[in-house]
Amino acid sequence: MQSQIRTFVAIKIHPDEKLLRQIRTFKHVLDGERISWVPEDQFHLTLRFIGNTTREQLYELVDRFEILMDEYKSFVLQITGAGYFNSKGQPRVLFVKIADSVVLQKLAASIESNVTAVGFQQELKAFRPHLTLGRIKHLKNKNRFISHLDDLEETEYQKVNVTSFILYQSILRAEGPIYKMIKIFELK
Repeated sequence: MQSQIRTFVAIKIHPDEKLLRQIRTFKHVLDGERISWVPEDQFHLTLRFIGNTTREQLYELVDRFEILMDEYKSFVLQITGAGYFNSKGQPRVLFVKIADSVVLQKLAASIESNVTAVGFQQELKAFRPHLTLGRIKHLKNKNRFISHLDDLEETEYQKVNVTSFILYQSILRAEGPIYKMIKIFELK
């Protein structure tokens, strides 16, 4: 193992047919735009990006998460609606929203406190649960993009039964990242 690896904690999302239909619609409507689409087998809800992690930190995180998993029961999330994140006034990330969930917020906060206890900096941004569909490199028609999202109804695309969270390694490559599962933490 390298001296450090890039890690994050997430919930694996297996898209069902309704969500896949919406993704195909996005791809059709936004055909010709420079968007790097996330492969469907890599969909996940990030609970905490950790970053460069040493072997010792990795072992401590695993120990802490094994204790943490026993504090939570499985729960249900709803994927509903779509949105985008801006950077310098330009849409940069297309996502579907995760409906507000008290259990999800508590789980993310618990993971955050365990990550900081291991010595990582506290996350400064508020936790905004979402499922990234694509990273936008450039839009030829920004108004069409925004108009299409504004016209979408807040519809439920999928219910997700959350039975675990996963510690991943992120391996960066020119053709896109690879996410390798390090350990799955099963909820009660």
